[in-house]
Amino acid sequence: MSDTSDMVTDQGADTLSSSLETWEDPSVLPVEEVRSLFITMTKALRAFQLYDQNNPVYARFVSALRDAFTALWDDIDHLPVLVEEDRITWLGEEVYRSDDRGDSLAWVLYKDGIRDLTFRSGIEGPELERFLNVLRRGRLLTPEGDDLLNILWEEDLEFLDYTFVEPGVEGVELPEAVEVDPAQIQEVVDGIVGAVSEPEPEDEQEFQPPIVSLEDFSPTLYFLDSKELDHLREEVDQEMRRNVRGDVLAALFDRVEEPERPDRQSEVLGILEVLLPNFLSRGLLGPAAEVLEEIGSLLEADGLVDDERREHAGRILDEISASEAIHELIHALEDGAIAPASLELGHLVKQLRPAALGALIRAAEVVQHKKLRPVLMEAAQAVAEAEPEMVLALLSSSDTLVVMGAARLAGKLAMASAVHKLLELMRHDDAGVRLAAVRAAVELRTSAVIEGLTEALTDADRDVRIAAARGVGALRFPTSGRHLRAILTGKAIQQADLSEMIAFFESYGDVGDGDAVALLGKMLNGKRLLGRREPREVRACAALALGRIQSAEARAALEKARDDGDPVVRNAVGRALGSEESDAEARGIVP
Repeated sequence: MSDTSDMVTDQGADTLSSSLETWEDPSVLPVEEVRSLFITMTKALRAFQLYDQNNPVYARFVSALRDAFTALWDDIDHLPVLVEEDRITWLGEEVYRSDDRGDSLAWVLYKDGIRDLTFRSGIEGPELERFLNVLRRGRLLTPEGDDLLNILWEEDLEFLDYTFVEPGVEGVELPEAVEVDPAQIQEVVDGIVGAVSEPEPEDEQEFQPPIVSLEDFSPTLYFLDSKELDHLREEVDQEMRRNVRGDVLAALFDRVEEPERPDRQSEVLGILEVLLPNFLSRGLLGPAAEVLEEIGSLLEADGLVDDERREHAGRILDEISASEAIHELIHALEDGAIAPASLELGHLVKQLRPAALGALIRAAEVVQHKKLRPVLMEAAQAVAEAEPEMVLALLSSSDTLVVMGAARLAGKLAMASAVHKLLELMRHDDAGVRLAAVRAAVELRTSAVIEGLTEALTDADRDVRIAAARGVGALRFPTSGRHLRAILTGKAIQQADLSEMIAFFESYGDVGDGDAVALLGKMLNGKRLLGRREPREVRACAALALGRIQSAEARAALEKARDDGDPVVRNAVGRALGSEESDAEARGIVP
């Protein structure tokens, strides 16, 4: 690395000129490759500011910059550029421009006196990230802190040369020294002293009236009346309230919809590509959603863009819909770094491509933020409605959380094409997946799921068994009655807790069969071989099941037990008959 004073600025220009003279054919200069290099450098610098060094997004942008330098060294072995306030030039060609000083690479260098840089082959190695760190620190400098020159000096980059000028002296021409006769200097001094020591007498001084007098003006000619002042205030207030960002975006959207100007379309797409991560990092999800929506509509319209511009627009949507980008966004939302309105977030995620569905589903499953979870679920459903094939694909994911979320979406969307996959998931090793598959199958409301649901009635997991029982009762397919009856008359039901018993008994009451009233009535009022009754919980659940049958025979069985001595049973009978009678002793025992 080299650093010199302002006198070497001309030397930097001479270096550029000599480079141009040594180029065999100036018409084939790799100007576009150099421009692309600085665009990539800008993106890499932004990624350096936004992401950690172990983040895949950061690694991708830095790798792209490294590849851009490597490709450039195939044509040249060093890259000397001149730095101006708002642009960077190479051999007289503009390769970078930005009028926004807050985001300008050129201004970061120029404001601290850097006037030219020379990148040499090797900068793409370990020094590349050190150079990006220099630029990052340069953007954060304060007037009272270090300047960019000190930072460059500290880094001592081997493959980067630069020249600079001292602030305040650039462009100032210093007078040349000339010889002066001392007698001439004494003559000038004597003249000044004589003028001061011999003032002109007061009576010989003539009064000089001022050239302009206040009396020459009529103040009323230069003041506004009250109506004009009100109008002026209104115009100022309106201008202050104007959505400048929205107006600028609208102007960009208008320009990108001009198919006869493909170069301008590429330029606008490049601007939008830079704006998107900027908006997201600042929590401006509304404008970011507008950009995504415009790009999406651009792709859907016929004839607005050619294949090259279409590929560019699609690449922008792919990058923002990638899993790592979604994870970064969710992380920022959970940490409170971004606190958007739910409508803004919903609008944003609905513009994402189908590839984002898996990341959205997983985020909706694990996020703890109460307001964020329903928004993510709604957004995932919106994407799934547009691309149901993605839901089917995600049902085969190796991520159990994604599979559970996809199963729920398949149920909400009543996807008949998902029946066979849901039946497979009912035998999954993970109980959460089996539960989600059972609930989704019930929402499909088709006879094709009955076999799977009846098999789930004996699942190893309690929650799966309850969900299957309630699902069978809700669907009310007659063939399910015998399966429920077999469980109610077996020994396993005696070991179940009250909630599970109620689910099975009530479902049996909903489905019913020819022997339902007789079986339930016997459980409620009958006695076993040795004269003992069924356990109180079984009798109470039998009463609830009879109440769901709503037939004369069922009501007769309930009336018979109305005055039962067990308060739990009596309370269940009263509820089944629709009676307001309730034993306080039994409250809370039977839900």
